[in-house]
Amino acid sequence: MFNDKAEAGITGRVYNYEEREGGSSIYLKDAYVQLKGSEVFCSLPYILIYTKEQSRFSTGSQLKIYGIIYKPETPSNPGQFNQKEYLREKNIYYTATAKSITDMGNPGNNISYSFRGFTMGIKEKLAEVYKNALPEKECGIVSAMLLGDKTLADLDMKNLYKQSGIGHLLAISGLHISILGIAVYKLVKWSVALLCSIFSYIYKNKAVTLKYLKILSVLAGASRIMPAFAAMIFILFYGNMTGPGISTDRAVSMMLLMLLAPVIYKSYDMLSALGASAVIILFQKPFAVFSCSFLLSYGAVLGIVLVYPVLNKIYTGSPDSNNSYNRRKKYMYSFGKLLKSKNKNPSLMMSLKYIFYFILEKTADLFLTSLSIQIVTLPVILYFYYEFPIYGIFINIIILPLMPLVVITSAAGGVAGLFSMPLAGFLLGSTKFLLDIYETVCRLAAKLPCNIVIAGKPGIWQIAVYLFIVVFALYIIHNTDNCNPVLPFAIYTVAFCVIIYTRRYNGVNITFLDTGQGDAIFIQDNKGTVYLVDGGSSSVEKAGTYRIIPFLKYNGIKKIDYIIITHPDEDHISGIREILEQPGGGIKAETLLVPDPASACKDTAYYNIIKTAMENNVKTAYIGAGDIISNNAGFSIKCLHPQHGFNAGSANAYSAVLSVSYGNTSFLLTGDIEGNGEDALSDRLYTDKTLPGYYNVLKVAHHGSKNSSKEKFLERAAPDISVISCGKNNLYGHPHKELIKRLENCGSKWVSTSEAGAVTVLSNGEKTTIKTYKRN
Repeated sequence: MFNDKAEAGITGRVYNYEEREGGSSIYLKDAYVQLKGSEVFCSLPYILIYTKEQSRFSTGSQLKIYGIIYKPETPSNPGQFNQKEYLREKNIYYTATAKSITDMGNPGNNISYSFRGFTMGIKEKLAEVYKNALPEKECGIVSAMLLGDKTLADLDMKNLYKQSGIGHLLAISGLHISILGIAVYKLVKWSVALLCSIFSYIYKNKAVTLKYLKILSVLAGASRIMPAFAAMIFILFYGNMTGPGISTDRAVSMMLLMLLAPVIYKSYDMLSALGASAVIILFQKPFAVFSCSFLLSYGAVLGIVLVYPVLNKIYTGSPDSNNSYNRRKKYMYSFGKLLKSKNKNPSLMMSLKYIFYFILEKTADLFLTSLSIQIVTLPVILYFYYEFPIYGIFINIIILPLMPLVVITSAAGGVAGLFSMPLAGFLLGSTKFLLDIYETVCRLAAKLPCNIVIAGKPGIWQIAVYLFIVVFALYIIHNTDNCNPVLPFAIYTVAFCVIIYTRRYNGVNITFLDTGQGDAIFIQDNKGTVYLVDGGSSSVEKAGTYRIIPFLKYNGIKKIDYIIITHPDEDHISGIREILEQPGGGIKAETLLVPDPASACKDTAYYNIIKTAMENNVKTAYIGAGDIISNNAGFSIKCLHPQHGFNAGSANAYSAVLSVSYGNTSFLLTGDIEGNGEDALSDRLYTDKTLPGYYNVLKVAHHGSKNSSKEKFLERAAPDISVISCGKNNLYGHPHKELIKRLENCGSKWVSTSEAGAVTVLSNGEKTTIKTYKRN
């Protein structure tokens, strides 16, 4: 009924809302949409509404909205976040921006909306407690950990946790729910036991009567049933409060089954519970099976259930996961018995021995558990994120034992804050102390060499081979008595090398990225040297973070050897600045090359980008007409413009122009060249006999402006294919129809990143192959 967007009227009931920077996100359920000029109403299960104001509406309220409805954006570059698939996992197929919102109130009582509204109210009060009792940084972490609200989390802290391999702590998962659920279970169990003790004390000197036996029977039954039902009610409440999510839904479903099993005299089987939770989730959200959150959540549990017992067999000689636990219990029992013995001064060495064995067992158990999870989830992590933290296993060994304290103190502090802020401050002070330990450990790990391995997106064949080798190794361990631990770990090392292997094209790869209204050109020569020519956008926010860097990681790029800036306009350098300012563990830039026009042409932006490079230990140098970068293997980049000290009529006019050659193929990259700069370039093209007679590919100057790429220039360049880098529906009307006509008149075909997405040109030295990353 429409292409990309359309005006529409929308009605629906508020199910969830989130405050964000610059506005709010409102999730409507049971929505109806009527496009402007249409009499047809379309029903949608969910729709996501963005507003520029931080509006609050009661859960269940009926909203009448007028605005623009959109189809979710599909990625236009390899490695770019896929918003369409992310929303599809949540059963959201359209988004909208609101121009006007009318709150029509709550149309009637509905138990689900009323319960949701009640839990959201508690969530808001808890969030307010955390805001008042904790510093901003810690408040964001606790809100993410306990309330499932990541909007307050500091971006630097989220990246730090992710790069340290503990990003899973910021998502509500089985770890959080099991800690809180078991805490409630034990609290109620101890309360019932206390009642039984009090009752027994009162009646200890009285005759046993039928009434006494009935009361005792009720208390005995309550001690078995009440803790389980109390924990189940709490988990349902908590899951509803934190909002729907794959990991939350899985954890809630499995925890409910685990608590219910003994009540109805059944045994609990984790694999069966895992399968049941998957059926429940996929029945409601079928596309979730393709999502990263689903695969990671279920992969982690499968690692614990299937891989851990096999690895545990190497260490303990038994696949029984309770074996390590029983031995740790034995050590502590023996230590306690030693302290109570007649020897009032037990040997220090004997005491330390039991403590040492206990810590060793616990550490080994945590290591095997973390390793089991990573073995299963590594392909998923690399497939979706293209990198993984190599020290994550060891950081988790330090972090996870403290997690129950973090969860319990923050939860207790939040509840206490509903009644007494001083008490909340006391309890949450402990939480802050523990989170400071987390941050210190993560920052220390970030300083270690090679803390992040950027492997790129593995191919399907790599994942298949990896899984085959892993299954083979596990089979050997499972079916071999007294298996030498070196053998399976050696086999897994082979699997690890297969999954992180980065394959690159043997020739030259030139990709024109879609950064909206801007330029970013990636080049990798036949020896693997990486060049980035420009990188910025005036229409896409944080183009470096969300488009350029993901593309580089997707291709397994760990280092940029040369960043070449044609000129310092924001649509050419905004993403470069983000790359230069990356924290440790990011993609490293070696050298920044900039043109050297007349001093009068150099503005603040010119000097600032050089300053940013120097502050981040990136070498800087000038590049000018006649300079050549060659790898002595048939590939070269020759700068054609500007001359050093060139007096340009504008920043665009002194754009660095590069002639790229490999074998018998050639490419001309022109930045935003125009005016007297294009005149000087044309003269050089006609007089320099060392240049190619024609170019296979031309990067059209200034995003397809009619003021660039004149007839004289195009006649000499004579490109087979012209690539135009511009934003879709941009404010400037690029590419201009006059420019398109000039391209067609010189016999050049053309392609635009606004329509085709990223354009990749592959050259083997004899011919070129062009691929476009088309939007679906």
